[in-house]
Amino acid sequence: MGYDMSPIAADFYNLGGSAGGGNLGSANSANTPYGSGFSWALSNQFSIMGLGANKVTLFHGFWVKLPSLPGTNQRIIAFYDATAANYQANLRVYSDGHFAFCSGSSSTVIGATSATGLISANVWCHIQYKIVIDASAGVVQLIVNDDGTHTKAINSSGLVTKQTANTWVSGIEFNSVVTTGNTYFDDNYFLDGSASSPLNDFLGIVQVVGDKPSANSAVGGRNAWTPTNPQNSNYLNVGNAPVNTAQYNADQTPGDYDMFRFPPLSNAGSVFFLNEWYRCGLDAGGTRTVEADCYSGGTDATGSSFTPAAIATPTFSNEPFLVDPNTSSAWTVSGAQSAELGLKVVT
Repeated sequence: MGYDMSPIAADFYNLGGSAGGGNLGSANSANTPYGSGFSWALSNQFSIMGLGANKVTLFHGFWVKLPSLPGTNQRIIAFYDATAANYQANLRVYSDGHFAFCSGSSSTVIGATSATGLISANVWCHIQYKIVIDASAGVVQLIVNDDGTHTKAINSSGLVTKQTANTWVSGIEFNSVVTTGNTYFDDNYFLDGSASSPLNDFLGIVQVVGDKPSANSAVGGRNAWTPTNPQNSNYLNVGNAPVNTAQYNADQTPGDYDMFRFPPLSNAGSVFFLNEWYRCGLDAGGTRTVEADCYSGGTDATGSSFTPAAIATPTFSNEPFLVDPNTSSAWTVSGAQSAELGLKVVT
């Protein structure tokens, strides 16, 4: 999640917001680590992103920029179990710029603490961690501003990282650590360690490039969905940031595609995977199933088919494509930037 589509907050920070009215923050284009796209601004509030699954092991990397360091300490990330509506552990930042993992939602430290001075006010800081949830064999690792060696600022094992009846984390709480001013987050990646190398370990400092479509499919017949006015163009209808609910493409015929090309990845040295985000709703005209599609070099790869939610509260989700369908191997930059992404009506 790079926030670059300027998404609706409740679409992805979907497990909770601040106690002061559920404010889930907002996209911000003026303060980003790479000077492009959007980051996410939270001010004296927490927001919880549901992972869509229960994970025993979690890798997470992201950028964060704090307007100031806390007076004593405050959690910056917390590991939420939605089933129990409680926390397994949390990662805290301290007034001298050091980090520590703590038990549940408390400030009771588990494992080692990092060196001081790792994070400063008003400076983008890159954080990566690994956590394994367990009643006695838990693991916490932390990397700050990775230089490519994945050197651990914290590396502790044999811990109690489980505080609920369940051995998993299902949501990540992003927490503003100051009482005034915005805390900015950007370029999140999440891994659960189950994929093939290199997607089973720390990725290092990466940019999550979020692009909207720049053209319809290069293949005839692959934009069979009907666009609305006033854009009256398939790729322009789905290229609004944020989404414009009056501009959409619609279809009810099984087998019909709506596929799109995207801008070149001009600054990319490598591509780990493609992640397609979509927002799709079902009107009152019947039931349909849909699937995300990735088309590369004449070969399609599809995600799991789903029945969209009602158009009033449409489905917002994503589908990662870990390898190039054309080669069944890791993505190259040229393969990734020539791939097409879109949706297909299944039934």
